[in-house]
Amino acid sequence: MPYSREHKQQSRARILQSAYRLFSTKGFDNVTVDAVMQDCSLTRGAFYGHFRSKSELYKEALTFAASNSKLADRQPEGLSPREWLSQLLDGYLSLEHVAGDRPCPLAFLATDIVSRNKETHETYAHVYSRMNQLILDYAGKNSGTNEQDILSLTSMIIGAVAVSRTIEDKQLVQQILSSCRQQARVILGGI
Repeated sequence: MPYSREHKQQSRARILQSAYRLFSTKGFDNVTVDAVMQDCSLTRGAFYGHFRSKSELYKEALTFAASNSKLADRQPEGLSPREWLSQLLDGYLSLEHVAGDRPCPLAFLATDIVSRNKETHETYAHVYSRMNQLILDYAGKNSGTNEQDILSLTSMIIGAVAVSRTIEDKQLVQQILSSCRQQARVILGGI
């Protein structure tokens, strides 16, 4: 009896979640298809029912992670743009995010993406552009922030999270994140 469409979608989501978690912690070269499938408790054969290659999986996992991030919540209920942006900065620039199980693909895969194919570069660029547009659309209009400000802001916070991930000194990491939160608020007109 063939699997239902819902079962296939659930299996695909499990594969993508496992792949993203493994890719973000080990990088593309250190993750095998077998490791991904073992991590999500599915067979290697099931992989090829969803993806043609490990490269396709990598690209799809990047998109999946971005669409399931906190930024994917386009219109948070009951929050003003200033409150939403403040919560976004506090959550993004936190120790929990740096060490968490839902890391930002822009920060956690930035250096790994460089050695990938053109399609993966385009996917990364699309995710980055979408992040900038969301912040500009939702918060920029009400804070007087322009596109250049948002590019500076997102580049800074992504870099801060990427750097913080590599540093073991928690106090230094906290200082990096705190100083970036403070500077981000300045860029955004003092929220």
